[in-house]
Amino acid sequence: MKLSHPGSHPSTMDLALRREADNAVRSASESASGRGPQAVPQLVSQAIPRGIPRYRWGTLLRLLFPIALLEVALWSPLPVGILFGIGALWYIAWQVYNAASNARSLGLDLRGVVRESWLLGATVALALAILAAAYFSGSLHRLWGLRYPWVGVGVYICWAFVQEFMLQCFCVPMLRAMVSRVSSLLLAGVLFAVAHLPNPSLTLMAFFAGVALTSIYARRKNLYVVALIHAVLGLTLAVSAPDEWFHDLRVGRHFWERPSTIAEEVSPADELQRPQQR
Repeated sequence: MKLSHPGSHPSTMDLALRREADNAVRSASESASGRGPQAVPQLVSQAIPRGIPRYRWGTLLRLLFPIALLEVALWSPLPVGILFGIGALWYIAWQVYNAASNARSLGLDLRGVVRESWLLGATVALALAILAAAYFSGSLHRLWGLRYPWVGVGVYICWAFVQEFMLQCFCVPMLRAMVSRVSSLLLAGVLFAVAHLPNPSLTLMAFFAGVALTSIYARRKNLYVVALIHAVLGLTLAVSAPDEWFHDLRVGRHFWERPSTIAEEVSPADELQRPQQR
């Protein structure tokens, strides 16, 4: 079995999924041992047919099941959606808990945040540049029209961490067990984009963000770092992007049913100009 180089720190879930694949091929070869060497290629080809191999169907179903629950949660009324969302998160957490050897293998390492402080600093610098551009263009507004926006900030940071936990610790190892490294990066972006439907601009942005954050996690192996990058840039877009761009970052049924909170908002620059216009 070919393992990753030491710097990549493969998780226990990665090793378990690869071991499952190797066992399927080995069992096919052993069953053919009594039929002569000519039967080995035939049985191995039966064990690994073209398309999705049989031993990978279980991995694919385990991947799609919580994703389906999340989609139902996004498109259902709020009480039902909360139940389906909790169910999806519980399933993913249970799968990761059974497969992970320790918290550090999942990237839960606070010391890594200090090591990657330069990356967080670059993210904050990018966020400040976007906020400055929004201020002078007149598109800066309150966070979702909240009276106490810091509550929304705290909730969004937690939600960003949950999203990255589901994507990096569950979805990506499942994808990596079925496809190549490059394909898993692209498919991670696809899964992240699907979770942001039907918001067209946000869906496109989520694809590139999913690929970028997955690449950062694969190299840095720190969940806190990618979650903070996700939270900082997401909150920046939420208060700086015009309404017609991302529609308050709404997804699922809320994209169609709930009006934007930006419509009644004005930028600080407009507030300063308003008394002069009177």
